[in-house]
Amino acid sequence: MAGVRVTVRLSGPMAQRLGSRRRVELGPGATADDLVAALAHAASLDPATLRGLAVVAAGSFVSRDRPLTDGEELDVLVPVAGG
Repeated sequence: MAGVRVTVRLSGPMAQRLGSRRRVELGPGATADDLVAALAHAASLDPATLRGLAVVAAGSFVSRDRPLTDGEELDVLVPVAGG
């Protein structure tokens, strides 16, 4: 079974480390959590530090255990708080 290739748009500190757009290849059955772990590895970060990142597909937040689809485009967002 072939792996999953997705295109990811990044923002904030992740974009500063990895660029604003990146193509990521993952293993078969990869989930949004696997994507975040792969991005953490590429950015030389501990995946635990990225638990707050949100993964968005087609304008909707997705759960971390959601399987990814080959060719999918995703946004990985750093949550912000304001007042």
